[in-house]
Amino acid sequence: MLYLAGVYPMTVCNKPRRGFTLVELLVVISIVVLLIAIILPTLSKTEKHGNQDVCEANIRGIIQSMFEYAQNNDSVFPCTPGPVSTTYSNQPQEPGNFAPGQSARQIVADWYGNKSSSSAPGGASGISAQDEGDPLACMYMMVLQNYATTKSFICPSDPIAATPSLQYSQTAPTNGGTAYQPNFGIMANGSQPNAKGQGESYSINYPWQYHSAGGTPASAGTWWTDNIHSSQPVVSDMAPEDTNDPANYPSGRETTEPLGNTYGPYVYNSGNHGGEGQNVGFGDDHLTWEASPYAGADRDNIFTYFNTKPGNGKAQAGPTEGGVGITSTGTSVPLDNRYSPNKAPYDTIMVPVRNVASGEW
Repeated sequence: MLYLAGVYPMTVCNKPRRGFTLVELLVVISIVVLLIAIILPTLSKTEKHGNQDVCEANIRGIIQSMFEYAQNNDSVFPCTPGPVSTTYSNQPQEPGNFAPGQSARQIVADWYGNKSSSSAPGGASGISAQDEGDPLACMYMMVLQNYATTKSFICPSDPIAATPSLQYSQTAPTNGGTAYQPNFGIMANGSQPNAKGQGESYSINYPWQYHSAGGTPASAGTWWTDNIHSSQPVVSDMAPEDTNDPANYPSGRETTEPLGNTYGPYVYNSGNHGGEGQNVGFGDDHLTWEASPYAGADRDNIFTYFNTKPGNGKAQAGPTEGGVGITSTGTSVPLDNRYSPNKAPYDTIMVPVRNVASGEW
């Protein structure tokens, strides 16, 4: 090896490296744990607010679709014929005249038309009562006529309705064409809609004018048009079934509980968003986040019949409600004559309702 004059190889001194002491390691771990404790709640809040924003966008989109639908349907929001009795349908229905191959127009006419309709494929005639008075069917009409998609009816904070219902049958129709699914029903065994509320997250203001039992199907109420009052709630997070059973809290709901109750706000709120509140959309398509159901005009409780102003006392329930708010057997809910024909805004009652714990309609 050659060396330049006066230049010698540099000797490198490799000193041993000192590792972390136990105390230093514990300090680092403590700092990391502290940072995680600080960051996680922030991330959780960010996700929560993000879900609320998506839900808000869904409701606003549904209301805008309702207005678009009304422009092409004599100014009336999507509405099937109303109940023929004092009860309305509170769950997805398998239409009595369902026939594979029906077009959306035929389905609107035959599933939700008047009782004299007889244009269903296969010679089916008439409309059974189960096809009438169904709030879910009202919303599904927008899906049938391509004003909205089933995905837009799912709130990301809904712990039950996590799967959009399919618009079309997964199985081949028996006589060709396209088979449509029942309104927001998640199919069980490929034939009947599941009783669980898995396919839809929102409720609408009860759309029909009340009438005496046993008559012709009720028509849309005078409030159910694109001229609806700007302070009238139209769409909200799913209305909770009223269990009226404190032993079941916190899973149960009693929408007439006073604001100053000992259980917390989840007792009277929607099951979406952890029971902390609900998004409510109004007649001019503006939305508000409400921490209680007192969200209608004059602070009407949108989950009970009649105007029930907030306070520390128990909310007043309608005279036919047996002293409770909304009740449900999974198939129907009692109605009452709560509307004044020439007075606006009208009282609000959001339908359908769903059991917060079990997901049953």
